[in-house]
Amino acid sequence: MKKALLSFAILLLGFNLLNAQYIYPVSEYHASDRSAQLSNFDIKDTVLFLPLGESGLHILNIADINDIKEIKVYTEYEKRSRKKVYGIANEVNVNGNRLYLSFGPLGLKVMDITDPGMPYVIGTYYRYQDVYCTELYENFALLGYVGMGLEIVDLTNLNDIKMVSRNNVKDFSVQNIEVIPPYIVISGGSRGLKIFKFSDPFTTFKQADFPKDYLVESSANKLLIRNSTAYLANDFKGLTVLNMGLPAYPLKVNEIKTTGRAQDVINDRNYLYIASDKSIEVFDIKDPEKPQKIHEYLDKNKDFKSLQIYSDHLFASYADGKEYGIMIFQIE
Repeated sequence: MKKALLSFAILLLGFNLLNAQYIYPVSEYHASDRSAQLSNFDIKDTVLFLPLGESGLHILNIADINDIKEIKVYTEYEKRSRKKVYGIANEVNVNGNRLYLSFGPLGLKVMDITDPGMPYVIGTYYRYQDVYCTELYENFALLGYVGMGLEIVDLTNLNDIKMVSRNNVKDFSVQNIEVIPPYIVISGGSRGLKIFKFSDPFTTFKQADFPKDYLVESSANKLLIRNSTAYLANDFKGLTVLNMGLPAYPLKVNEIKTTGRAQDVINDRNYLYIASDKSIEVFDIKDPEKPQKIHEYLDKNKDFKSLQIYSDHLFASYADGKEYGIMIFQIE
């Protein structure tokens, strides 16, 4: 009987190991730029769109991950009161052949990227506030402002993009936006989370009641909501798991210390990836509220900022002193 139980345990362990997910580095792209500011990047086919703040939007050809080449740098400025005001490339969001660039003081830029080497603007929205991030929902764009909360615009006519709702929150700099109809959740670093409820139908975007606050002890850097569970990259606190069964009242159900300060979180199937200023950690989330750490890549010299998965590779942007770069990992 004992032998049978031992054999079963060994088989079970072997099965779990075979189904665990590991990453190992296979390539790296790096460049020098003292002023580069890293935020969320995106990938379409064999092109990576990397926003670098004041250094503009850098477009990279990643067809050969061992020979990544820059194919275009997009910058733009406007003359205001006889001064040149340059866009600050914050986050990007790619949908089909369109790229939505959160361009700081130049607002939202909607770009055609059919030819990545020749992107061009097909729509602009600006209302005297710096745009940091953008989330798409149906035919609307939800704009996260630097120091001023949330605004929602209608993208039906790109020649005349109109505002449909505004939820300005003074001194609240939006880090990212999640939509769980009829709720919108925004994260704002040390200001925690704010949850807005909108009336039916959701696309009218008429706010139904006052926003609810959810405060955190550390910075709410990135929130990811999957079904009724939310995963928060919570800086010094690591990974915080929230039950979102009642979206206006998040309930903390778990907190897991990460090796470094948790900056970004993404998921792929039953796995969760956390980027920090020292490592990339992989968690099994078959039990959504009880993530189990199964793997870690550690590099104390790299401040990992943002993650994306393309095909069977994990792409991670990082800062390293005067340099920045992209590390590519094979997912096994």
